[in-house]
Amino acid sequence: MQNVLDVTVVGSGVSGLTTAIRLAEAGFSTSILTRERATNTTSIVAAAIWFPEPGSRSFMERSLEVFLELIGDESAGVYPLDVTEYVDYPLDDANPSWAQPLRSYRILTADEVPATFAAGHVLGTVRIEPPIYLPYLENRFETLGGVITEQDVTDLSDVARENRVVVNCTGLGARSLVGDTSMKPVRGQVVHVENPGITDGHHTQIEGGPFTYVLPRNEVVVLGGTRLVGEWSLVPDDETTKRIVEDARSLDPRLATSEIVKVAVGLRPGRPTVRVELEETLSGLVAHNYGHDGNGYGLSWGCAEEVVRLIEYATSTS
Repeated sequence: MQNVLDVTVVGSGVSGLTTAIRLAEAGFSTSILTRERATNTTSIVAAAIWFPEPGSRSFMERSLEVFLELIGDESAGVYPLDVTEYVDYPLDDANPSWAQPLRSYRILTADEVPATFAAGHVLGTVRIEPPIYLPYLENRFETLGGVITEQDVTDLSDVARENRVVVNCTGLGARSLVGDTSMKPVRGQVVHVENPGITDGHHTQIEGGPFTYVLPRNEVVVLGGTRLVGEWSLVPDDETTKRIVEDARSLDPRLATSEIVKVAVGLRPGRPTVRVELEETLSGLVAHNYGHDGNGYGLSWGCAEEVVRLIEYATSTS
């Protein structure tokens, strides 16, 4: 393979934008093709906090490092957040390895845990404000000389050509774009309510059961959650809205009088595992970066840097 002259990223959600930034910073001439701008993608619906999840740990830890650095940048929309999580299993390790990258961590005392749960802990993490953060990423990319073009790509071979690498960051769109039938929509419905001054978050985790979260933004509080695999509908369900609000108010009584601002539905790009790899196609080299499910923000910087590493290695050894 000849040296790559430019890279085209397809998709401009949080994964596509972050990947394009790292590629541009690495010296590649980078552009983005996208059906919709970032504020119209699934990324705008996300509650958008860094929360530990099994799998892809190194990518997640690297992403948290970057988010912690961005707290000092007022234009980025990244803020410290303490989240209290109640769980239905015992917590015995006061210093678990997965918690070490966090700003802080402690296990709740017995009298701090509601009777309906077995234990709880407080995670010092970060929250991201999508209406601020996504335009920040766009501006950062364009300042590096990147160009974002609104264009619906239905075949990667239409984009690929000699001396160009295409990066597939199309999320759920990869199901049709590259025929990845393991991709499935994971429907999430959230409710935005007025923020009465809440700056901390709450989350519940019941094995195999429902979960609830109360996560603040600057002007609203995001309430959830739902996780419906294989459900494509983007129409909010009134009964689900009612249940989310009731559960959230039970979890955090400070929301008792907060009025609903809006209800939103997003389709998480579900996949058994995240796909971050290179593929040789007849049209050229394609890098894939998709399948992040509900953890697009938490994986974004780590996955983006892995894409850069893969492309740099492939082009340096060609």
